[in-house]
Amino acid sequence: MKLNIQWKKVLYGIALIVIGIILAAFHFIVAGDGIRDFISSIIAVISVLVILVGTYITLSEIKNCK
Repeated sequence: MKLNIQWKKVLYGIALIVIGIILAAFHFIVAGDGIRDFISSIIAVISVLVILVGTYITLSEIKNCK
């Protein structure tokens, strides 16, 4: 059962990475003028943070599975 919980966390990490990539693509769609650039920048920062957290969770759980 412990192995299944660890692999679920790995899948959560991968899901976070995918969500971060989707947010990065959304960042380019939102870009425009004035306030849209500001919102686009916030989305870009959030996407980078989500990708980093997803990578950390995935790698730490893969390391613990061995």
